[in-house]
This record gives sequence, structure tokens and C-alpha cells, in this order.
Amino acid sequence: MTDTISAAGPAAVLGQAMAFQSAKLVLTGMELGLFEALAKEPGDEEELRNRLGLHSRGTGHFLAALAELGFLERGESGRYQNSDITRSCLVPGAEGYLGGFLRAADQVMYPAWGKLSESLRTGAPQAATYSGEDMFGELYDSEEKKDGLVGMAEDASRPLIPALVDGFDWAAHHSVLELGGCRGNVLAGLARAHPHLDPCVFDLPQLEPDFTAHMASIGMTGKVRFHGGDFFAGALPEADVLMIGHALIDWNDEQRRQLVRNAFAAVRPGGAFLVWDPVIVDGEDSYLRNLIRSLNLQLMTPHGTGYDLTQCAEWMREAGFTSVDHTSLGHDVTLVIARKE
Repeated sequence: MTDTISAAGPAAVLGQAMAFQSAKLVLTGMELGLFEALAKEPGDEEELRNRLGLHSRGTGHFLAALAELGFLERGESGRYQNSDITRSCLVPGAEGYLGGFLRAADQVMYPAWGKLSESLRTGAPQAATYSGEDMFGELYDSEEKKDGLVGMAEDASRPLIPALVDGFDWAAHHSVLELGGCRGNVLAGLARAHPHLDPCVFDLPQLEPDFTAHMASIGMTGKVRFHGGDFFAGALPEADVLMIGHALIDWNDEQRRQLVRNAFAAVRPGGAFLVWDPVIVDGEDSYLRNLIRSLNLQLMTPHGTGYDLTQCAEWMREAGFTSVDHTSLGHDVTLVIARKE
């Protein structure tokens, strides 16, 4: 990236510095319901203005810009429709739908990033959705905030499920406990692929009604269990495999060490502890993106930051795990596998 910017000159500098404009085009399309409206019926500029309640000033250029970015397609008659990538990622009900994550990005992350300089001066988070140290407890006490957080978490984990299904020797184990498993989407995917597993979500008690309703909606009632609790308070339920995804990054190093120690105590001999996160790996294509994700955690959480593989392996070995391996799950996420003798 450094060499590319230096070689390209001022135009590249301006393009990078003004990239927020293109980002806001996509986020605004989500906010306005544009992609959902086009999924129901294509339309020209005038039709879309009428359907979405938009002004004539700017709407034409807004639609044309989204088409130029590849999110819309415009036919010879001037009627717009969603592109293939939009249909697969930005329309509710699509298998790869990212709307939950992108709404949180627009409503919470985007304003917080406007205060990055303040966070760098103070180390304090800038998200306006909570106050104090108990971020998850506060967010889960509000139905609206809870739904937003759960939607974002599920959008982030959904693309990883196929790789998790195939990336570990599940046949050698029976029980699996997911820490911070929300409504059980990941475990439901594992249970479908490996029916011999006894899967259980461990998360704050406020999520149990959402878990129960979601399992019923996807036909997995009784196939995945829920255990309410706080993984920093008291002993964890025992299982052959414990796992935690997109969550170790939410805490500081001492909290991570405590969580790993708690997990080690709960993993049965011969079992494993699985962690998947956007781990910072120098030299990988994901390096810059995961550095940026680390800054996003600083803006969004009381304590969270990114971490690298060496740090993670050190926490595992300190806790007593005898071997630590890792593999890529794709999507800039690394799976770390720590085994217990």
C-alpha cells in the first residue's frame, strides 16, 4: 500500500482520503431501502424517487454512482436493477445478507470513526450506544441495541461456518460449548453437518429468549442447548471442545488471559479450545485490514484491540495447553486451535 500510494501521487492520496464518500453511498442505499425496493421491482429514476420519497436533486447522480461502483445495473431503458453482488449481500433474506452488519456500521461505527483523533489522544471508546464498562450487559438490556449487535455478529460469523465445519476434526469429539454464541447460528451449522455433536451456547441470560425463538425458526429446537452465564464469573461448563469467535478481540490482554485460563479448566483431557478472530499477521494480505479492525475495536469497545498470533499462542501455553496450531478461515479470520492433553 505504501509503495502504491507513493508511486501514484496526489490522485491516490485524494482517493484514499475521500474514500468515505463511496462508503456512504452504499450505506445510504441500505438506509433508504433502495436495494430491497429494487429486489421487488426494477425502476427508473422517477419511479424510485416516488417509491422511496426522494428529491429530484441528486437522486439521478446517486443511482448512477452506485451503478458505476457495481452495486446497480442500468438497462437501455434507464431502469435500474440490483447487480449480482447486491442481490447476494444487500437484499434481506439472501443467504449472504450483510445488512445487520452494515446498519451497525452506518449508525454506530461511522459516527465513531469521526472521533478517531479523540480516541487516539485518550484511549477511550467513542461509540454512542453505551456508557461505562459493562458494554454487553447494557446493550442486551435494550431490545433495539441487542438486535443490532446480534445481527452484526451473525453477519460476521455466517460466512465462516463452512470453513469451521471442515477445519477441525469434529468426529473425534462429542460435546462443544461456544462462548458468546448469541442465538446459536454457528453451532446450528455445526450440528447440521455433524449430527453426533452435543452443542451448547454459553452467553448472557438476556439472550436466551432470542436463542429459543431463533432455534425454533430454523428447525433446530432441542438440537442446540443454551446455558446462561458470564464467562468471566465462575467456572465454565465442561465440554470436549470450547470455542469463541469474534470475541477475544473485545477484551484487554489480562481479561484474555483469564478467559483462556477459564477455558482450559473447562476443556476435558484430549479436547481443544478454538478461537477465531481477525488476527493481525504481518505479511499477510489481511494485515492492513486487521490493523484497521483493531482501531475499530478501540472506538467501539471499552477494552478491545487486535492481537497477533504470537500473543495468542503465549496465552494458550501459559494456561496449560500443550500445542497451538492455526489455519485461515478466509475473510481475514484466523482459527487458532489449542489442545489439552
